Amino acid sequence: MDLTEFKKFFLFNLIGSLIISASVAVVTVLIGIFNEVTWRVITTLGMVALHSLISLAFIWGDEKEGTFNELEFFSNTLFLLIVLSFITSLFGIWEILDEGLIWDIYITYFLLGFVALHGNILYKAMHKENYLDLIVYLNYVFMALVVILLLPIIYIDNSFTILGEFYYRILAAAGIIDGTLSILAIIFYKLYMHKHPRVEDPLEYGYIQGERRKKKKGLSWWVWILIIYLIIQVSLPFFLWGIRGSIF
Repeated sequence: MDLTEFKKFFLFNLIGSLIISASVAVVTVLIGIFNEVTWRVITTLGMVALHSLISLAFIWGDEKEGTFNELEFFSNTLFLLIVLSFITSLFGIWEILDEGLIWDIYITYFLLGFVALHGNILYKAMHKENYLDLIVYLNYVFMALVVILLLPIIYIDNSFTILGEFYYRILAAAGIIDGTLSILAIIFYKLYMHKHPRVEDPLEYGYIQGERRKKKKGLSWWVWILIIYLIIQVSLPFFLWGIRGSIF
């Protein structure tokens, strides 16, 4: 999905909002009337400025340096999350939504951002071997299952009491399978690339000064972030169960 025009539209709207909010803040300061509404206007101005800078940096890095060109789905998802973050912050400032719910929504945004990165990297391993495609498809299923199981935990207070211990066991099992499949996909992908050295590896190429060039040997740092997270995801349940066993 090409979001170039939408990115520009959103950025121009942020610029307009920044000018309007700044004008209101200046008039308020000159008049000397400070109340709850005034501070909300000033806070809104701060959030508009923050999201404007983030959007500008994102677009500049994406289009000038091609930083996220190899992870287009993740790039587009990340920008959409920036837009949603701006709207959510306004809802929080003007108390349209409860503060606790705002934090839960931001946790959800973080989760969706990571899922987009996870899924986009896995897609790079597809269309190489049938068994590799099968691993990726299964990984997508368990990745979706983990997200579905995590959402009630995010939004339900005292979720352990309400959902029960068995629910968390299912989540831990799904997380272990998800992490294991992802690590297997990366390993088999690298083995495939080793057997087929003439095939261009999308995870080893990037844009340097606007031109597509081969990076230094090794995996992309995005992939390393994913691998570290997956190792933690697989090992954490065993670690927690070990602590619980030593206590009880």
